[in-house]
Amino acid sequence: MKFIQLRFALLLAAGLFFCLPAQAQAKENKTSVQQAPYRLDRVIVRSHPMGEKAMEVTPDVTVINVDKFEKAGRIHHVQDLLNEIPGLDVMQSNITPSPSEQVYIRGLDQSRIQIFLDGKPMRLMGRMGYYKIDWTTMPIDNVESIEIIRGSHSLLYPFSMGGAINIITKKGKQTDDLKPDIAVATEFGTYGAESHSANIEGGFSNAIGYALALADRSGDGYLRNNDYNTTSFNSRISLFLPTHGTLTAGWDYVDNQTGYAVINDPDDPASNYDPDYPVVRADEIDTFTHDYEGKAYAGGDSYWEKTTNEYSLLFEQPLGPGDLEAQIYQHQSERDRFYYNASGEQNKQPGTEELNTGVYIKYLDCDLAQNHSFSIGGEYRAQGDDDNEDFYEILSAYFQDAWTISPALTLTWGTRYYEFRSDAYQAGFPGWGIFYQLSPEEQAKYEYRRVEKEWCPKARLNYELNPDLSLYASVSREMRTP
Repeated sequence: MKFIQLRFALLLAAGLFFCLPAQAQAKENKTSVQQAPYRLDRVIVRSHPMGEKAMEVTPDVTVINVDKFEKAGRIHHVQDLLNEIPGLDVMQSNITPSPSEQVYIRGLDQSRIQIFLDGKPMRLMGRMGYYKIDWTTMPIDNVESIEIIRGSHSLLYPFSMGGAINIITKKGKQTDDLKPDIAVATEFGTYGAESHSANIEGGFSNAIGYALALADRSGDGYLRNNDYNTTSFNSRISLFLPTHGTLTAGWDYVDNQTGYAVINDPDDPASNYDPDYPVVRADEIDTFTHDYEGKAYAGGDSYWEKTTNEYSLLFEQPLGPGDLEAQIYQHQSERDRFYYNASGEQNKQPGTEELNTGVYIKYLDCDLAQNHSFSIGGEYRAQGDDDNEDFYEILSAYFQDAWTISPALTLTWGTRYYEFRSDAYQAGFPGWGIFYQLSPEEQAKYEYRRVEKEWCPKARLNYELNPDLSLYASVSREMRTP
C-alpha cells in the first residue's frame, strides 16, 4: 500500500508542476473562462454568494441558503431541508431520529449517491452495514448552505452514480469587529418535543474566524418507548492566511439516544399492552428497515445510543491559475444497542465502534490552455475500528477537463481510477459460529485481501439554450463499492 500511495503522490506532484508555469498565460485567459456558462460539476466548500436568496436552482444544481430558507414544521437535521427539494425524496420511518432514513436523488438511493461535509465524503461513515449514511449525526445548526448536484457526469465526486450533496458549514468571519452574531432558539412541539439551540459566529483581527453551535433536542415520540434525546456541538475555527488562503479546523460532536418502538398489541400478552399508545403488532413490522424496533418489547431496556466525533483540517489556497484544496479528516463513533424480547430476555450489544480516516488533495480550474479548465486530484480513505483500522481501503485519483467550445457549448470529460481493498473470506466459509471456534491458523486459511481496480471515464456535452434550460448528452462509467 505504501508503494501505491507513493505513486499517487508523484502523480499529483507532476500535475501541479505542469499547471504552475502556466500562471501568466492563465491570467490573460481567466476573464474569458469566467464568462462561460456556470460549471455544474464543482463542489464549493467556501461560502456560496447567494445574497438574500433562499434557493438557487439550475437544471442540474440546487443551492439552499439555510438561514434564509423557511418551511412549515421543524428544521433540525439536513434531511428536513432536503425533503423540500424537487427531485429528492426522503424516506422516514417515524418522527424520531433514525439511522434508517434514506435520501434518494432521481430515484437512486444512498448507495449510488455521494454526500460531502465541507468537501469530505460522508458515505461509508456513520454506520456499518447496509445504510451508507447516518443522518442523525448531521444536525443543521452550523450549516450555511447545501448544494445538490444531479447526475453522474462529474469526476470530482467518487462513487456518484446518481449525484452528490455537499453540506457547507459556517466557518467564521474575516473581520476586525469583535461583536459576534448570536442566535438563541427554543421550540416546543407535539408529543413532548423540545428543541434548544444557540449559535455564535464572528472573528477578530481579520485573521481568525469562528462559528460555534450547541443544541439539545428531546421528545416522547408517537409510538410507545420511541422517545429520543440528542445533544450536539459543532465548531469551526478558521485562520485567514496572508496568502489569501484559509486553514479551518473542525470538530462535530453528536450524542443521540433513541428508544426502539416496542410491540404494543392487545392480543399479545408479552407486550403488556398500553392503550395510551397506538397498536403495534409484531407481524406488521418491517424488521429490515426498523432493525431491532421490530423485535423489542416493554419490560426492559430497548434503545440505541450513539456518540460520534468528527475531526477535520481543511486547507484552501489560490495557487497560480487554479485553486489548491486539501483536507485530512477522521470519524470516530461508538454505538450501544439494547432490546428486550418477547421471552423476557434482556439483549445487549454494547460498544460497536467505527473508525474512518482519510485525506484528499485537489487542484481545481487550472487554465493550461485557452477555454480549457483542468482539475486533478485524489484521495485515500480507510474504514474499520480500533482493532482493524483498514478493513476497507479506497484509493482514487482523477483528471478532468472542462472545455468551453463556445459561450453556450461545453464539453466536460476525463477519467477516474479506483483501487478498492477489503478483508474478505474464501469460498466455503463455514459460518461465523464455526469460524470463531477455529484456531488462528485455521481461520487464516479462509481470510484474504480482496482487491478491485477500475478506470471510470466520463464525458458530458452541454448546450445552454438559456439560463433556465440546457440540453445535454452524457456517457459515464462508475464503480460501486461492494
